[in-house]
Amino acid sequence: MPKILVSNTGFGQASPSALALLRQHADVRLNETAVKYDEPTMQALSADADIIIAGTEKISAAVIEGSRALKLIARVGVGVDSVHIDAARAKSVSICYTPEAPSQAIPEFTLALMLNVIKHVGVIDRRMHQGGWYKPLGRMLASLHVGVVGAGRIGVQLIQLLKALYPHMEISFYDPFVTNVPGAQKRDLSDLLAASDLVTLHLPLLPQTQNLIGREQLALMKKGSFLINAARGGIVDEDALLDALASDHLAGAGVDVFAQEPYDGPLSQMETCVLTSHVGSATQEVRALMEDQVVEDIIRFIRGEALLRPLPGFDFTQNA
Repeated sequence: MPKILVSNTGFGQASPSALALLRQHADVRLNETAVKYDEPTMQALSADADIIIAGTEKISAAVIEGSRALKLIARVGVGVDSVHIDAARAKSVSICYTPEAPSQAIPEFTLALMLNVIKHVGVIDRRMHQGGWYKPLGRMLASLHVGVVGAGRIGVQLIQLLKALYPHMEISFYDPFVTNVPGAQKRDLSDLLAASDLVTLHLPLLPQTQNLIGREQLALMKKGSFLINAARGGIVDEDALLDALASDHLAGAGVDVFAQEPYDGPLSQMETCVLTSHVGSATQEVRALMEDQVVEDIIRFIRGEALLRPLPGFDFTQNA
C-alpha cells in the first residue's frame, strides 16, 4: 500500500468518512500534534512517503528532493505558494488541490471582517470584557466605496455577495487578467486605492504580488479608510501597515493571513487591527468538502486515473 504523510493538522475531523476511505487504500500517517510541521520535520517524515497531504506548511525543494518515493502532493486548500513548484516539476511530482471549495466561505468571512472593522466590534467586545462601556461611532458598509484587488473566484463571489446585500454600493476592482466583472468598475491599482474607502485583497502570493501593498500604496489610500487581507500573508508589508494604523492614516484593518504563521508580531498590539488565525475557509462545510475532494483525487491517482483537480500542468498520473 502507498504511504501517505498527512502534514495538514486535523485532517479527517470534518469528514471522518473521507479518512476511513483513504485508509482502505493507503498507509496513512496523521499529524496528531496540532502543530504545523517545520521543514526539518517535513524532511524526516516525508523521506519514504509516496503522497503528502498538505495544508499551508512549507514543502520546500529539500523536502521534495529528499523524498525517495514522492509522487503526489495533495493540497487541502486553494493556494500552492507553499509548494516548491520547480522542484515538483523536476521530479514529475503531481499536484492536486481544491480551488473551488472555499469560494463561498472566504467571501462570507471577508464580509464578517469588514463589518467587524468598520463597526469596531472587536474593540467594543474587549473593552466590555474589561468592564468598560465603549460606544464609538461606526460606519455603514453600504455607504463605502469598496475596492476589490483580485477578481478570481473569491473576489467575484465577494462582489456578487456585496451587490446582493447593497445593490447601489460603488465597487471597483483591480485584476490585470480580468476585463469585466458585473457590478464593479475596473481601475488600475493606484486609482482603486485612492478612490476606495475600504480595500480588500483576494489574490495569490506570487513574486509579483509580494509586498504589493507597501508604504507607497498605503499612502495612496484615503485617510480614515480600511484594509482587509484574507488572501495571503506577504501581500501586505506588515511593518508599513503597522505604521499606517499607528499614525491613524488607516482607521482600521482586518488581517487573517501573515507572512509568518503563527503570528505574534506588533499588529497584535493595535486595537484598530482585527486579527484572526488564518481561518477564512475554516468552516465545517468547506473543510469536509476539501477533505472529500482530496481523498477522491488521491484514490484516482493510486488507481492510475487522471486527477479531477490538478494544478494545471501537474498531472503526471501516467508516470506514477
